[in-house]
Amino acid sequence: MSIINRKQAFNLLKKTLDNFKLKSENCANEAQTKKFLIDPFFMLLNYATEDLIPEYEADFGDRVSHKVDYAIKLNRKDIIIVECKKLNGKLTDKEAGQLSGYFQNAKNSRVAILTNGKEYRFYSDVVLTNTMDSKPFFVFNLEQYSEKDIEDLLDFDARVIDISKIILKAQESVFIEDFENTFFKEMATPSPELLKLMHKKMSFKTKYNEEKMKDLMNSSLFKSLADKILLHETKTNSKSAGIITTDDEMQAYHTIRTLLIQNKKIPSTRVGFKDLKSVFNITLDDNQKKIICQLKFTDHSKKISIGSNDYILDSIDDVLKYKNELIAKALEVLE
Repeated sequence: MSIINRKQAFNLLKKTLDNFKLKSENCANEAQTKKFLIDPFFMLLNYATEDLIPEYEADFGDRVSHKVDYAIKLNRKDIIIVECKKLNGKLTDKEAGQLSGYFQNAKNSRVAILTNGKEYRFYSDVVLTNTMDSKPFFVFNLEQYSEKDIEDLLDFDARVIDISKIILKAQESVFIEDFENTFFKEMATPSPELLKLMHKKMSFKTKYNEEKMKDLMNSSLFKSLADKILLHETKTNSKSAGIITTDDEMQAYHTIRTLLIQNKKIPSTRVGFKDLKSVFNITLDDNQKKIICQLKFTDHSKKISIGSNDYILDSIDDVLKYKNELIAKALEVLE
């Protein structure tokens, strides 16, 4: 896995995407869409021609052989399968169902993409293992995207892609959407179970009437609740007021994290950071007792502390000098 400057990579990808032209006049069919749009799109993400395996045969056992348009080779075992349609071709449940069949039989794929050259829908199997989710966890549209979309797309850059990290983000995305939908339905039509639970926890112990409670649970009540939650968050966040996470700190964090997860014993999902007023801690499990190193960056100097050793950095890239020491410290903390 390569080490990149995430901010520079973001800026370059944004500039390239902003200049990317949808050559609709050249994309009358699927083959032309692949050649003029889909192939160049994956080149933007630094995949080489040999990384894109055309007409990849999904293993259907004794059934008739089926081939998916592409498999993107990530390493010796992991692939991403891609089903392509012609430009402006509709991406419906029918097309997603076709891709789902390929996905179920491509045992070494956890991510699948459905695209018409303009819109890219990214799917995984976070709801039920080895069964493609019915909804994509990320959608990128070449004609309409935000900086957040570019940041998410950068996770699929060939130089930094980490399937375990992508699956984790997919799980979070699916969970949040499912939670929101479930919570909305429960608030819009409160169940007897919810009403009983709420009444049990309330100090108001007079016998309640379910229908009366439902009438009182209206938009005005929820607006009041939202205001209280916002006020609580404001008070909580004020404790960390004055903390500004700088670009240099984030660049150093991403560089160090990439160094660490090159060691197979260090799970990428366990490496994180906590920015405090005087120090930036890189930790395991979001636990301040499991500190791998500390960054102490000011306008005048940059210093990294690994255990009891302090090192002055002339540039962010100087952290590369301490790769072995950082990995050794992470392994020590893991134990």
